[in-house]
Amino acid sequence: MVGANVVISDEAFDVLRTTSLFAGFTEEQLEVVPKVGRQRKFEPGERIVEEGTTGAQSFWLVLEGEVDVLVGGRVHRTLGPGSHIGELALLTDAHRSADVVARTPTVALEFSRRHLEGLIASNPQVAVDMLAELATRLRETSEALAEVIASSPDAANEAHRLGLTKAAIVEPPHLGAIEYALQRVDDG
Repeated sequence: MVGANVVISDEAFDVLRTTSLFAGFTEEQLEVVPKVGRQRKFEPGERIVEEGTTGAQSFWLVLEGEVDVLVGGRVHRTLGPGSHIGELALLTDAHRSADVVARTPTVALEFSRRHLEGLIASNPQVAVDMLAELATRLRETSEALAEVIASSPDAANEAHRLGLTKAAIVEPPHLGAIEYALQRVDDG
């Protein structure tokens, strides 16, 4: 597949075709995606996203290889082809919540905020799919945080001091609102 200065393999194009982010795209719309993204290659150990940085200008879609998502220097999860990373900081102007480091040789498409907004404008389902992924990540992070608090007396004391209960951490109020909104969209 050839785009403006971007050549991606048939296998990488298949990733675009099967990733939830672009599930609602027609074949014609899919062909535009590599043209607006910038392909980058990363060697094992190379950092793609740095935890704590602000002013995010892009997000990434992994086409080939695997990346580790590290929070506080610890591997939180490993992601592969079809995974998108960095969109939360891009959408919210918040700091990057994790390091993302290539685990294997990795090829990813980088999308700027302007390109993301264009993709959403051409297919609003992209925003719904991103929201669903963010809700899933929020739930997983909340569950991991609850486990840390349960296993550490210091963390439990700090959570208690802040007025956090296990139920509030595992089922944060805003997560229910996100899931409710997603269900309403799915229901039409």
